[in-house]
Amino acid sequence: MNMVSYLRGTMNMGVAAASTTTTIFVAVLQMFTIPAAFIADSYIKRFYTVLIFAPIEILVLNWIYFTSHPGPCTLSAPTTMPSSQHTCEAVHCSNLSLLLLGIYMICIGEGAIRACLPALGGDQFDKSDPIEQRLEASFFNWYTFAVSFGGFVGLLFIVWVKNNKGWDVGFAVCAGIVLLGLVVWAAGFPFYRNRLPSGSPITRIFQVLVAAFRKRNHQLIDNPNGLNQITGDNDKGVEVLGRTKGLECLDKAAIDNGQRGPWSLCTVHQVEETKIVMRMIPIFITSALGYMPASIILTFTVQKGNTMNTKLGTINVSPATLFIIPTIFQLVILVVYDRFIVPFLRKKTGYVGGVTHLQRIGIGFVAAMMASVVAAIVEMKRKRIAEENGLMDSPAAVPLSVF
Repeated sequence: MNMVSYLRGTMNMGVAAASTTTTIFVAVLQMFTIPAAFIADSYIKRFYTVLIFAPIEILVLNWIYFTSHPGPCTLSAPTTMPSSQHTCEAVHCSNLSLLLLGIYMICIGEGAIRACLPALGGDQFDKSDPIEQRLEASFFNWYTFAVSFGGFVGLLFIVWVKNNKGWDVGFAVCAGIVLLGLVVWAAGFPFYRNRLPSGSPITRIFQVLVAAFRKRNHQLIDNPNGLNQITGDNDKGVEVLGRTKGLECLDKAAIDNGQRGPWSLCTVHQVEETKIVMRMIPIFITSALGYMPASIILTFTVQKGNTMNTKLGTINVSPATLFIIPTIFQLVILVVYDRFIVPFLRKKTGYVGGVTHLQRIGIGFVAAMMASVVAAIVEMKRKRIAEENGLMDSPAAVPLSVF
């Protein structure tokens, strides 16, 4: 949350450069969860994936401090002018390269953690047991609560450390906290249920697509018994999926034409896995579109907070700490939702989670739209007040409270 302030204030980047760098960092962080999940599913356990990649984040936090240095500042006016007239050179050349390398390497460790920790937590529950199935649904709510609580502590404590003790101390504290969490988490290894790597779903999906393309001219068999099914030891511990209607072109991947091999002949179960993913493509696309305003809110909230009055009574609140408001709201909502709303809805709907996942997504989209509307209204008001007071191109604060 405070990266924009670091790039803008300490590394002297421009508003656009700081916001763009932060947005790209968030995007790369989310994208690295895909290769991390692929490695965990295909080659090593989720536990070892985190254990291997998480220390990279700890090392990089120290890397940034020791290798990244801001540009020099010079006076653009006589020394009688206020300090705001200093002209600071933005970080550039080798320092900029090292800074960006360090920032994006954080994505390797953090991406592995985000991809594997929730999945490892889900592995601890037996989905065939109704009681553990309820506990699993509750686990993800409390996992999100724990992540939000960590953000709450960071927005209070870490931001205060960085603003008052310096960014060097802040990076050291962050590295120490990540290390402590990694040690505590690793200590529970003997008690975890660890799934053995069974191949990546991504590979199986591509196998179905390739096999279906190769047999695109074959006549589809209406009799499901004529398609390749999971048999023998291959169905042990697996929830076998039956053939469904729709996307029949993919069913051709399970036609046995005498050719063998994973890229020539797939099972109906594989085909149905692929169909599930294909049917989720509209959700993926709408999720990408729905998340676009979030990156703007994350970056420009801090930028606009720097131009507004952030005092709460006699306390001067750091712009990065403003995110504590939605964090507290999320913490409260998660507790109320898990303890009260879910049990009530579960009795009404019969769903373990109270409502379907699609309904949750819809509610989230509505909330995101409302947040974007409110942000637009506030920005219109801020610009209008800045124009009325002649502060459009001035570094002075706009007489408008963020609260």
